[in-house]
Amino acid sequence: MNSSKHFLITQRVLWAAVAASCFASSPSISHGELTMVQDADGQQGLTVFKMTVTPAAEPVPALKHRLTLRERELKPGNAATHYSRAFPEGGVESIWKRLEKEYGDEEVHRWYDQTLPLEKLPLDKAKQAATSFQDIIDNFVAPGSERLDCDWGHGIITELRGPDIYGFRLPEIQAMRAISRGLMLAARVAVADHDYPQVINLLRMNYRLGEDVAKSPFIVSGLVGLAICGMGNAEAIELISAPDSPNLYWAIAELPRPLVDLRTSIRHELSFNVAIFPFMESPETAQHSPEQWAQLLADSFISLQQLSANGSAQPDPQAARLAVAGWGVLAYPAAKQRLLDSGMEAAVVEAMPVGQVLAIDAAREFRRIADVMEKWWYVPVAQLKGVAIDSEEFRGGSSLEGNFAKAAAQVMLPALRSVRSAEVKLEWQLNALQTIEAIRMHAAQTGKLPAALDEIKAVPLPLNPLTGKPYQYRLDGDTAILELPSSDGISGSAWRFEIKLAKP
Repeated sequence: MNSSKHFLITQRVLWAAVAASCFASSPSISHGELTMVQDADGQQGLTVFKMTVTPAAEPVPALKHRLTLRERELKPGNAATHYSRAFPEGGVESIWKRLEKEYGDEEVHRWYDQTLPLEKLPLDKAKQAATSFQDIIDNFVAPGSERLDCDWGHGIITELRGPDIYGFRLPEIQAMRAISRGLMLAARVAVADHDYPQVINLLRMNYRLGEDVAKSPFIVSGLVGLAICGMGNAEAIELISAPDSPNLYWAIAELPRPLVDLRTSIRHELSFNVAIFPFMESPETAQHSPEQWAQLLADSFISLQQLSANGSAQPDPQAARLAVAGWGVLAYPAAKQRLLDSGMEAAVVEAMPVGQVLAIDAAREFRRIADVMEKWWYVPVAQLKGVAIDSEEFRGGSSLEGNFAKAAAQVMLPALRSVRSAEVKLEWQLNALQTIEAIRMHAAQTGKLPAALDEIKAVPLPLNPLTGKPYQYRLDGDTAILELPSSDGISGSAWRFEIKLAKP
């Protein structure tokens, strides 16, 4: 795969996946206890969940139902090895192909998707289809979800250089979606059968799968992990809505936060510049002739041109050499002065080839821009209101005017706010589900819905990670309304739960 293909994956497909969101596109389902309406009230992106729930007391013991395993239950070994064994001939993908042929491609893929109301699920056929995955789940997925470690063998990310870093394919990561679909099909069947312990176990496997997938250090792997966990969230809502389902407050509380952690992937992505533009690696101490510096910079101009044009531009060495010459004329005086201002001795700077001065200046500027973006990752999202993470300071500017680093940053660096939103969205949703379980627990104690969330004394209220405050809530007659508005900051996504208690 050439740099063009990778660029399309990491810049267009990747951010399209973020914009579409791994789970921003909320399902629209309807069965006895749950109705989900997309784009409700004429508001694009607003999903309303109309739920009739059963009051549910705290389980005894409190962690009777778990979405994780205790450490003593985890076993030595590599989860990725077990998951990957689900894909040889006759494995998960072969099963899906057989089911598509037997039931129809479009039809069978509706069965694990909550866009199909549960009461309209052809249960006999869905059960037969789910049974097809049972051996895979028992022999590979369940054992994988019980491993202490997960190593996809992607540590090579630190060794990749140039086109190799853009050509690294991740078929094993993308394939994990097929496992998740099989798990969610089995989970929906189990909800229909009121086999809630089985649903919880399948959700546990799915959340662990998503967490494990994201341990690959590529951002796209993290987004796949988020998508997998997002499928679990949709099914968890269906479970909470099911009659007499157990309370999952403590089970949700036990899940790691963040469940899918993209920090490592972001740190790698912010350091790709030295792999793509070799002149940026330790230019202060590198020893090259003026001609060699000129060639390194010319090669980097070609790489930048290809990235900027999505790989469609044909390499033009002559034009690149002319660009370097122009860069030297326009940018050298200011670059030289910045090195002097940084404390570098004048004699040292004067002795440097022009290309080295330009290289040092560009490398430092790229690092400064990357650090401006990275530092905000370490601040809680609730404290980032009004902060320009994707700072305009590095937008635009001609590379010939000394802004090679800015041009490279604009092309290479991820849309950090979008990626951060994708990560925190999972917690935003999970904490909302945990709040609903607190409401169900309160109803089990008092026989009614709370007039305000601060009436709930049974358990602490989870906070909205985007505001640092409890979720917006009100009681409208016999309906509790829990709001996750677009003003929270998740672009294109808002949720509202309208909750009624089932009649005794």
